[in-house]
Amino acid sequence: MKRNEDHAFCFREQFPCPYKRDGRTATIEYLLPSEDDARMFHEYLSRGYRRLDTIFYHNCCAGCSACIPIRLAARDFVLSRSQKRTLRENEDQEIIVLPFPELTDQKVRLYEEYLRTKHGKTGEVSVRDPEQVLRALHYGFDHAVEMDYYLGERLIGVGIVDEGRNALSSNYFYYDTNFLSRRLGIFSILQEIFLAQRMKKRYYYLGFYIEETEKMAYKKFFMPNQILRNARWITFPDSPSEVKPDCSKVT
Repeated sequence: MKRNEDHAFCFREQFPCPYKRDGRTATIEYLLPSEDDARMFHEYLSRGYRRLDTIFYHNCCAGCSACIPIRLAARDFVLSRSQKRTLRENEDQEIIVLPFPELTDQKVRLYEEYLRTKHGKTGEVSVRDPEQVLRALHYGFDHAVEMDYYLGERLIGVGIVDEGRNALSSNYFYYDTNFLSRRLGIFSILQEIFLAQRMKKRYYYLGFYIEETEKMAYKKFFMPNQILRNARWITFPDSPSEVKPDCSKVT
């Protein structure tokens, strides 16, 4: 562990890539931010970082650039025909925005069922305390916002969004998989974009785009968008290949 130029403790971890099942190794750089760093979260977002619990991180894989940070200018967002249809299909939902996340037994049960039915992670539920995982997600960052999605009295989705000075960053969304036909993941992103607009944020960060992974490639359909290439944010190209990983500071 060492201090980097931004005065935050940093370290790296390597493990088998969860997206590419061809034996390649993923490398993640983690930062343990100070209070000043946390206040400058929007700067870290602009460098391609995301948040995990109280830690900031970004991908720094040698020889691979498949995970590409992607964002959009909130005020420029244009709904597609498909996204408009998703909004219409979910008009009966109530979305409650909590300025401070709040964990309840109901949300823990929703998360457990989400892991079991969506990801088949029964082992994770038994090995890792789901309430502890959610506490890290809900309470790991002082500037997180929670969005709760209700269908009548039934809680069907919970989204955690991280707030920076000029941006919102989508962190995590878990939901009731009995409602897959409603495309709740797409719907939650739309609501987060609308929240960014209401809060007059300049950018909305969608996390990582991975061209060859279906569950990550859909992010390119929220337009117009930008990707981080060679330490610069550029308009999404027709073929976002040959993107080099960058572990240096982005200005």
